Amino acid sequence: MVYLDRQKKMKKLILLLLFIPLVSFGQDVLVDEYFEDGNKITKKTWTDEGQTLVLIDTANNEGSNFRYFVQDEGIEVGCYFYVTRQFGKYFRVEISVVNDSDSRIEFIPANIEVNVNGDVRKKEKYKALSFEEYKKKVDNKVGWATGIVAGLNGYAEGVAGTTYSTSQSTNWDAGYPQITTTTTQSYSPALANMQRQQNQQNMNEMQEGINEEVQLINQGYLKVNTLFPNSVLEGYILIPYHKKVTDIDLIVNIAGNKFDFSNTKFHPDL
Repeated sequence: MVYLDRQKKMKKLILLLLFIPLVSFGQDVLVDEYFEDGNKITKKTWTDEGQTLVLIDTANNEGSNFRYFVQDEGIEVGCYFYVTRQFGKYFRVEISVVNDSDSRIEFIPANIEVNVNGDVRKKEKYKALSFEEYKKKVDNKVGWATGIVAGLNGYAEGVAGTTYSTSQSTNWDAGYPQITTTTTQSYSPALANMQRQQNQQNMNEMQEGINEEVQLINQGYLKVNTLFPNSVLEGYILIPYHKKVTDIDLIVNIAGNKFDFSNTKFHPDL
C-alpha cells in the first residue's frame, strides 16, 4: 500500500510539474507536454506586449517541427515553415488566420514582411512571392519543360520511323574474295505514326499532371481575402530558397496589428 501511495503521489507531482509556469523569454511560460500519434508535443504559452504567443514543438526520431501562433484582439495567426520543391526550391510558409473578432478584416499578402538571416547577399530578393509572381515562374517552368519534351518526342518519332537493312555480297577477284556491305535506309510511316500516338499520350498525361499541380497552386496560394467574423483562412506563401539562410523573421500585418514570428520572439535563446 505504501508503494502504491507513493506512485500516486509521484504521478500527481509529474502532472503538476507539467503545468507549472516557467520563467523564460522574460515572461511566465505555461508548459504543457503530451503525446499524439507517437510524437511528443510540447506546447508553450505566454504573453508579450498584450499578445498571447503559442509555440508547439512536435518531436520525433527525425527531430522537431515548430508551429507558431500569435493571438491579438480576437485574431489568431499561425505559421509553419519548411523547405519544399514546387516548380523550384522554396521556403514554404503555411499560414492560418482565425477571425474571432466582431469585425471583418482584410488579409493582404503584400503586408507580410520577410527578413532572412544568414550569410546571404542581396537579402531583399528573399521576400514573400505574390501569387502573380509565383504563377509567372510556374508558367515559365512549364513552357520550358513542355518545349524540351516536344523536341525529344519529335526526335523519337523520326528515329522510330526510320529503319535500316544491311546486306552483303561476295565477289572473287584473282582468287581472293571481295565482300561488299550495303546499308539501306527506309522510312516507315506506320512505325512513325505509332510513335506519334505514344508521344501524344505521354504528352497528354504530363500536361494533365501539370494542370492538376497548377490547379492546386491556384487554390492554395494566399491572395487578398476578406475574413468575416467567425471565419478562417488557410493557405501558403513561398520565399526563394538559399542554402545559407539560417532562419526567417516574418511579420503578418492585419487590422493594424503586427503578428510577429521573428526568432527574437519565439527562440530568443538561439
